[in-house]
Amino acid sequence: MVPGANTVRNPIMKRIEIHNTLSVRKVFYNREAFLTFVYSPNPNVMSTYFPSQRREFHYGVILFLSLLPLTQNAQEQSSSLHIKKYVNQAEDQSLSLGARKKSLHLAYRLISKAPDDSLKYARLSKIVESSSYLQDSILFHHLAKEGLTLAKDMDRPHHLGDAHWNYGAYYLRIKNYDSSYVHYNSAYKYFTAAHNQYYAAKMLYNMAYIAGQTHDFTGAEILLFRSIKIFEKHNKSQQLYRCYNLLGNHADDMEEFDKSLTYYNKASRLLSQLDDREYYRLQHWNNLGVRLYKMKLYEEAIPYFTKALAHTDKLQFKPALYAKLLDNLAYSKVSLGNYDNVEEPMQRAMTLHDSIGDKAGTVTNTLRFANYYGKIGDTLTAIEYASQALKLAEKNHFTPEVLLALEMLAVLDANNAVYHLQRHLQLDKQLNARDRNLRNKFTAIQYETNKYIQENEKLFRQRLWISVVAVAISLILLLIYWNAQQRTKNKQLLFEREQQQLNEDLFLMALEQKNNLEKGRKIERHRISRELHDAVISKILSIRLRLEQGYFAAKNKATIEKIHLEQLQEVETEIRNISHNLKSNSLWYDHDFLEIMEKVIKEKSEMANFEYVFHKQNPEAWEGLDDITKIHLSRMLDEILQNIYKYAACTLVKASFTTIDKNLLVTITDNGRGFNQTKANRGIGLKNLQDRTMKINGTLNINSQKGGGTTIRITIPLNS
Repeated sequence: MVPGANTVRNPIMKRIEIHNTLSVRKVFYNREAFLTFVYSPNPNVMSTYFPSQRREFHYGVILFLSLLPLTQNAQEQSSSLHIKKYVNQAEDQSLSLGARKKSLHLAYRLISKAPDDSLKYARLSKIVESSSYLQDSILFHHLAKEGLTLAKDMDRPHHLGDAHWNYGAYYLRIKNYDSSYVHYNSAYKYFTAAHNQYYAAKMLYNMAYIAGQTHDFTGAEILLFRSIKIFEKHNKSQQLYRCYNLLGNHADDMEEFDKSLTYYNKASRLLSQLDDREYYRLQHWNNLGVRLYKMKLYEEAIPYFTKALAHTDKLQFKPALYAKLLDNLAYSKVSLGNYDNVEEPMQRAMTLHDSIGDKAGTVTNTLRFANYYGKIGDTLTAIEYASQALKLAEKNHFTPEVLLALEMLAVLDANNAVYHLQRHLQLDKQLNARDRNLRNKFTAIQYETNKYIQENEKLFRQRLWISVVAVAISLILLLIYWNAQQRTKNKQLLFEREQQQLNEDLFLMALEQKNNLEKGRKIERHRISRELHDAVISKILSIRLRLEQGYFAAKNKATIEKIHLEQLQEVETEIRNISHNLKSNSLWYDHDFLEIMEKVIKEKSEMANFEYVFHKQNPEAWEGLDDITKIHLSRMLDEILQNIYKYAACTLVKASFTTIDKNLLVTITDNGRGFNQTKANRGIGLKNLQDRTMKINGTLNINSQKGGGTTIRITIPLNS
C-alpha cells in the first residue's frame, strides 16, 4: 500500500508503528539470558537439566558409581550398563520417536524389579526426566507417579523434592503454570526440610520465572532476591548471573530501564567467573541491545547486535543466540525505516530456529516477517506470515504470540478486522483473568509455604533446645563425675598440704611470740641506752668539763687531773659503745640467710641423689629482708625441692640468689623430665607458691616442657 498525503498517514503504517510499541515486550522477549537450559518455549527457567539432557543432581553421581566395574556383582554391573545404554538411546534425537520410547520402556523394565532404594530412585528419576521429551503425557505421568510413590515410601525429603521438580519442569514445558508453580513450591519445601538450601534456591528462581510469565513482577522480584541471598552464601556465580539477568528482563518489561541496566551490570560483573565467558558476553550485549530497542533508541541498539555478530566463530556453535542476534539486528533496522539488506538475515534466522526446533523463535521470527512486509506495503505477504504465526502459536499454546498475531491481522486484514479484534479482546480478557487468578493462587501458596516453613523452624528450634539441654545435662554429669575423681585423687595431697599449713601456722605463731618478746627487749635496751646516754654520759661529761676549766692549781694536781681526764674519756667511750650495741640486735643476727638456704639445698641433694650448684650475689641485700619474707622464701624453696625430689628425676639442680636492678631474683633450675604446665596449673603446690609470692609482693614465673627440665623464677622488690 502506498502512503498518502503528509497530512493523512497511512493507516497500515500507523498501525505497524503502534504495533511495534505494543509488541516490544513480547517480540523482544527473545533472549537467552541464562547458562544451562534445555530448549523449550520457556528457555529462561532454571532447569533440572544440562544442554546434554543430563540432570544436575547428585543422583547422577550415584548412577555413575553404580556403573563402575564391580567384580563381585557381575549381574548388577551388566544391568547398569544396559540401563545406561537404553537411556542414551531414548535421548538420541537422531532416532525416531517410536524407537526412543521403546528404549525407555526397556530401561524401565530393567529397574522395575530392583529393590526400593536410593539407587533405584536415581535410575527411575533419570528415566522420568528422559520421558518428558518424548511428547507422551501418559508415559510421563505413569513414570513420574511411580517415582513420586517410591520417594514417599522411602520418606526422604530430597527424593520427594526431586520428584516434584520433575513434575514442575514438565508442566512448565507445556505452559501449565499453576501446576508447575505448585510442584516447584512443593519441591522447595522438601529441599528446605532436607536442609539443601542450594536446590531450594533453584526452586525459588523457577517460581520467580513463572510469576514473571503471569506479569507478577513484584512477586517474582521478591522470590529472586530470596534466591540471590542463598546463591551468594554458596558462591554460585552461574545462578547469580541468571537471577540478575531475569531481574533485568522483568525491569525491561515494566519499562524501568535504569533499574534493568543496574541488574545487567551486576550480571556482567559475574562474567569473568563463568566458564564460557565469551559466549555469555555475547548474550549480555544482546540484552543491552534489546533494552535500548525498548527505549526506542534503535540506532544505539544496533551497534550491540553488530558487535556480537562479529564473533561468528563462536556463534556458529550457538545457533539459538546467532538466530536471535540476526533477527534483532534486522528488526532494529526495520524500526528505523531501513529496509535494505534485512530480509536475508531474517531468513537466515528463521532457518536457524527451524534447525534446532525453536518453535517460540520461529513464531517470533514469522511475526517480524509479517511486520516487515506490512511496512514495505506487501499486505498479502504480511497477512500470510501473520496467519502462519497465529496457527503455530495456537498449536504450541503461545498465548501472548497468539494475541500479537491477532492484533497484526486486525490491522493488515481489513475485511476480517472485526473478527480478529473480537478474538483478540476475548483472548486478552481470558489471559488477564488467568494471570490474575494465578497471581492470587501464587500469593496464597507463598503464604501457606511461609507458614509451613515457620512451623518447621519452630519445631527445629524446639528440637535444638531439647538437644542442647540434653547435652548440657550430660556435660554437667560428666563434670560432676570428673570432679569427684579429682577430689579423690587430691584427697591425700590436700591432707598433706593442710598438715603443712598447720605446722607453718604454729611456727608463725611461735615466731610472732618470739618477735613480741624481742620487741620488748628492744624497747628495754633502747630505754637503757637512753639512760646511759642521757644520764651517765652527761654527768661524766660535766666532771670532765670542770676539770678542764682548771679547778686544780698545784702541779701535782695537774698530773692527777690529766689521769682522771683520760680515765673519764675511756668510760665515756665504753658506755657509748654499749649503747650502740644494745640498739643493733635482731632475730637473724646470729644466722646467715643465704648459708641457711644453701644448707637446705645440700640436705635435699643428699636425700634425692642429685648434684647442685649454688650461686649468691650481694648477701647484704638478702640479709636486709624482714623475717616474714625470709620465712616465705624458705618455705617456697622447701616446696620446690620437694617437687623436684618427687617428680623431676633430675641429676643437677642450679640455685641462684642474685640482684637485678632494684629486685632480688631467686632462680631454681633442674634438668629433669619437665611437666605439662596446663595440667599443673590445677595443682595445690603451685597455688601455695603463688600465694606466698603474692604475700611478699613478688612475681612467680615457671617455664617447663616435657623432657626439657623446669625453671622457676621468683622476683622480689628490694623494698619488700
